[in-house]
Amino acid sequence: MAILLTGGANAQTARRIASLCDEAKIPYLFASRSAPASGSSNPPQVKFDWTDASTYENPFQYSFPGGESIRAVYMIMPRVPQPEKHINAFIDVAVARGAKRFVFMAGTTVAKPTSEGPANVWQHMLDKGVEWAVCRPTWFMDNLADGLHQKTLKEDGKLYSCIGDAKVPFISAVDIGSVAFAALTASKPPNIDYRIVGPDLLTYDQVAAQLAEVLGRPVEHVRLTPEERTEQLKKLGLDAHSAQYTTWLESQASGEEHMNDTVEKVTGKPPVSFHTFIEQNK
Repeated sequence: MAILLTGGANAQTARRIASLCDEAKIPYLFASRSAPASGSSNPPQVKFDWTDASTYENPFQYSFPGGESIRAVYMIMPRVPQPEKHINAFIDVAVARGAKRFVFMAGTTVAKPTSEGPANVWQHMLDKGVEWAVCRPTWFMDNLADGLHQKTLKEDGKLYSCIGDAKVPFISAVDIGSVAFAALTASKPPNIDYRIVGPDLLTYDQVAAQLAEVLGRPVEHVRLTPEERTEQLKKLGLDAHSAQYTTWLESQASGEEHMNDTVEKVTGKPPVSFHTFIEQNK
């Protein structure tokens, strides 16, 4: 069995899954727009573009050691209009080429299978009768370390948001990747959705305080209105759509106040705490 990882070798969760595949000696292949047209073996990758159906066959033409073939697919939702349309079309191709299991990285906003939006991927997997799992992680700790927050934290010592006093159970990409890997490789089909959360419910004021404690310098949480946040994000380089979407996510943060033991139940290990994550990545 080989595993196809969409999103490319630099995707936060896909590269964690690849590391676990290496440890388990399971062959894998990255599918990425940035891959060379002829593909490569280090890392193993092929040219793939969700919006270009002519690239959908590329992963299945890759020669794996030992003649392995793709049986499981990890799907990260692309940032394109109507992503479900492209993902569902690729699922059809992959099934025809022998793929049996699909793990869809969605988010907590995808709460159940429906006929519209990204949740339609969930419905499509059910309709196709494939082995499936839907990963629904809360907010990534990693986005504070290598996203837009990193820039303002480094330059201003400030953490901007319109989240208010909402609490979020931040989760690391390592833990998300571990859950996804288990879903891709389990002997029995998961056929379940995983709401993936960290061990602590934190406000952004508490996040700023923990960052200040570990980094040894002042960090302030600056509260913005949604309008102010959208404008600030555009000044940081986001396009209007992405800025508005990020602001909307922050405004919905109160819906993230949810705890469970999914990570430990699935992987056998508790999720890393935010404080430990900062220590490991400072």
